Amino acid sequence: MIPHYLQSRGTPAIQSEGPGVFACACGESPLIAGYAPENFLAIAIQCGACGDISETPGLPAGIAPPRAVLPLERGADSPPAKIAVGTVLIGKDELDRLAALYLPRRTEDSTYLIGDTFLDELEALQSRLTGAPLDPVPGFKDGPLSWAFAHFRQRLRDPAWAEFNGDEDAVAATVLGAFRDLVGSWGHHPLFPAMIGTVAARGYSFHAMAIFGTAKALALTGNRIGFVATEGVAPKIAAVRLVLDGRSDLSVNVARFDRFEWPDAPVATPQTMRAAVLEAMAAAQGHMNRLRPGMLFLSAGAADASLDHLMFEALTGAIASHGKRYRGLNAIGAILPKVQTTPVPREARFGYAFYPVANVSPAPPKPPRA
Repeated sequence: MIPHYLQSRGTPAIQSEGPGVFACACGESPLIAGYAPENFLAIAIQCGACGDISETPGLPAGIAPPRAVLPLERGADSPPAKIAVGTVLIGKDELDRLAALYLPRRTEDSTYLIGDTFLDELEALQSRLTGAPLDPVPGFKDGPLSWAFAHFRQRLRDPAWAEFNGDEDAVAATVLGAFRDLVGSWGHHPLFPAMIGTVAARGYSFHAMAIFGTAKALALTGNRIGFVATEGVAPKIAAVRLVLDGRSDLSVNVARFDRFEWPDAPVATPQTMRAAVLEAMAAAQGHMNRLRPGMLFLSAGAADASLDHLMFEALTGAIASHGKRYRGLNAIGAILPKVQTTPVPREARFGYAFYPVANVSPAPPKPPRA
């Protein structure tokens, strides 16, 4: 194993300001003087006396990653020998491990074939994740996932049904795809039980699942996303944050934007769409302002694909005309679940359309008070 540090015999390899020491088993001088375990994650040091390599522990299970870290490659030519208080050194291997654990996974295998086997597996997965089967519901708005299962069970009883036909098929296939994408993207995350509890409590609506579709889109474009969960036996996700640095972040707000959602949506026009976006911006000011800056993403749910252009035009127009008024709004955007059919009968491909628009004149985020 290649170490991060080579100790010179008789002196610590690292001098910090913690309360303890980290030493080699041989009992010679400390490898780290002023050691605090939370500030040295998986850092390997070769003892100058015996030549053995000792490594500090990585991040313990159940502990959230630190907000700001200083990654360290093995065999660094001149790593820092004095570490300021509050600095967290982390080995690159440990950083990669945590990234794999906390980042969403890409779901390139996004196609699925609607059939009894697929429905059986997905229903069993939902039951296993929540500990209970879904309650039957009469319609899409009462419980989208339960409705989607029932819809396709009925479809599959008809031997003549061979391909998607109409809005109901498209929406039901989209619901199943969104649930499957949620599990595939975040099922490995330490807070996934809170995520699934959050969407289950809201009937697996598009708008509940859009919270995690938005977080995935932001994370996979290079942003660091943090989740805040409630405490107790049935935790839920209470907040989503975009971490900027060690002391500042932005709230990520995903708002229900169902005015133009199937099945009873009015015909949208540029004027009505723009008015709805401005109304959503105004409504968000109660919890997103100069003191608490953030980003607002509108979940359009089961909206017709023809609305994408109208929404994007309304978002850009609203920022151009009202961006200066909303100084706590760093960005606005839209997220819409989508399915495409494939040449294979009853096969669909799921993904999200994500349209972020930056506010060119937001207030700078302020660090939290000490």
